[in-house]
Amino acid sequence: MRKSNRTGNWFTKCFHAAYYYLDDPPNHPSAPQVDWEVPVEIGGEIRAAVPVNEFAKHVASLHADGDIGFSREYEAIQCESAVDELPCEHSQHPENKRKNRYLNIIAYDHSRVHLHPTPGQKKGLDYINANFIDGYQKARAFVGTQGPLPDTFDCFWRMIWEQRVTIIVMITNLVERGRRKCDMYWPKDGSETYGVIQVKLLEEEVLATYTVRKFQIKHLKLKKKKQINSEKIVYQYHYTNWPDHGTPDHPLPVLNFVKKSSAANPPDSGPIVVHCSAGVGRTGTYIVLDAMLKQIEHKGVVNVFGFLRHIRAQRNFLVQTEEQYIFIHDALVEAIASGETNIRADQIEELKNNIPYLEMQYKNIIQFQTKDIHIASAMKQVNSVKNRGAIFPIEGSRVHLTPKPGEDGSDYINASWLHGFRRLRDFIVTQHPMQNTVKDFWQMVWDHNAQTIVLLSSLDEITFAQFWPDESEPIETHYYRVKFVNKTNKSDYVSRDFVIQSVQDDYELNVRMLHCPSWPEMSNPNSIYDFIVDVHERTSDYRNGPVIVVDRYGGAQACTFCAITSLSMEMEYDDTANIYTYAKLYHNKRPGVWTSSEDIRQIYNILSYMPTDLQLLKRTALRTEFEDITTATPDLYSKICSNGNISSTLNSNTINNTNLTTTTTAPNTNGDTVGIQITNDENEELSVVVGSGNDAKDAQKLDIVG
Repeated sequence: MRKSNRTGNWFTKCFHAAYYYLDDPPNHPSAPQVDWEVPVEIGGEIRAAVPVNEFAKHVASLHADGDIGFSREYEAIQCESAVDELPCEHSQHPENKRKNRYLNIIAYDHSRVHLHPTPGQKKGLDYINANFIDGYQKARAFVGTQGPLPDTFDCFWRMIWEQRVTIIVMITNLVERGRRKCDMYWPKDGSETYGVIQVKLLEEEVLATYTVRKFQIKHLKLKKKKQINSEKIVYQYHYTNWPDHGTPDHPLPVLNFVKKSSAANPPDSGPIVVHCSAGVGRTGTYIVLDAMLKQIEHKGVVNVFGFLRHIRAQRNFLVQTEEQYIFIHDALVEAIASGETNIRADQIEELKNNIPYLEMQYKNIIQFQTKDIHIASAMKQVNSVKNRGAIFPIEGSRVHLTPKPGEDGSDYINASWLHGFRRLRDFIVTQHPMQNTVKDFWQMVWDHNAQTIVLLSSLDEITFAQFWPDESEPIETHYYRVKFVNKTNKSDYVSRDFVIQSVQDDYELNVRMLHCPSWPEMSNPNSIYDFIVDVHERTSDYRNGPVIVVDRYGGAQACTFCAITSLSMEMEYDDTANIYTYAKLYHNKRPGVWTSSEDIRQIYNILSYMPTDLQLLKRTALRTEFEDITTATPDLYSKICSNGNISSTLNSNTINNTNLTTTTTAPNTNGDTVGIQITNDENEELSVVVGSGNDAKDAQKLDIVG
């Protein structure tokens, strides 16, 4: 039943950003072909490419007055997309609807990927919810698609084979905030067969912000010919650190991911397949960033507005929110300011003595300046006596202790989480414990299952005193007891072993402290790397907790150790070192750790004589742990149905992995279909399309994308 134009126009105008469901697709011609690099007048304003040297100023002007400039630009793109209403008949075909993860995220007919027919298959079963999307100066550089469903695993892998895909980019976790966002379409171990394609997992490398998996795929029904290979290698770049709502805290890890994954695609391969959950929001963000980075490199200009307007005609809702649109601009400002941050190992020797280059890097690295809100806990009167100097942990990355009931500030310690090569919480950097914080320190060790402590500060009898137990006297609290076990003297450092025992049960934690007060000025360069290797030696009972790194103030010495360790692994992994990114993100989490460009030069210097056979990757290898759920969280459903603006009579409640569907009655005064967009308190967009109150079969379709 076709809805009236009056209601449809009202819905489009007011709720075009919502997720909604169309019973009958409109009949429109193919997408208009536009030259997106040509200036265009929209809404009385000329939109054109912006020169690189003016882009930061341009973005600042868009941010003015509460981001009003971004709102106008994004609204213009949204309105144009809503007016076009391109045909998507195949997505609405009864046999294809079940292949759509979300009710209104569809594949435009003119740009959709057609699957090749297979022997014995019914005609017309060539559908997959995927569209070809242009890149920079390359047509069909990408395929944007949804996170595969169990019913579409075989279609997905057929598409990978047929389109000669080498790189899959995945920008979602399987489960986010308790809701299924994507199904696991690859084997956890060994091989699985999906339709006619056999997929074998060969390798999995888990890094802090993304995981790289290497697959061998084989077509089982391909006739053997000399010219045709029935096997090929496919890589999946899985970004695991995009928050489940909103955008990433900082663009540098995302930019690095985009560059690495895009560069991994061989020139003679097919398109890069990009998917998130719906295949529109994060997927569009990735594609726009890749195209704009290439435009910056080749032409020295940026045209986010023009390019997004162009690809919106190839897949609906690409760059799904204004927040993502803003993130793209801020990320490109960072990319322009920082330049190429991935440097090859053979460039380090030359750059370590390039003083102007290091000074420029240092200036950009320490750009972030703290405000009171960033260090609110550290500045509390009850906590200020726990700080040694002027280096404080930022709220978002400070380490929390188990709070003591009724004791204000009892969760505070001057310590920060820092990422390493493997994990977002690889390290805890902290100051040398004070007399009044010794028990807090060991509480932190206990709370976070830390089994390795790296101590870089030298001792004196008064200010920087011993904070660990000796043989005769353990450290005791109401919850745990720390006992000395043994001590071993090495050439440049001392190794001490302790055991922390629970007072309430038989749980205990073995802890090793490696004390190296001469770091990094050790007896010879190789000693630095011997020390790092020793830190990462794992025993059979190791529980994979963070490494706690201590220097006098939790400053440059400790952060240099974290950076060198992480960069050594990165160089072993792909022969590159992103020194700038580690240094900048460490500053952002613990401002004040770097005091001059000499601190940055020291990292370059130590890396310049790094041995190539440390085998740190093997020593620190991790496996992905997948969270498993089978239902969505019911509380979200309750929030929707209890909204005072919706008159709901609940008849059925079906919760599954993909959609939450209810039958309700909510007619407007004319008995027409009404669309409603809801934003819940987690900033997730929900949409409701309510059927006519005069027709019982027109049920509400409620779709949760997030």
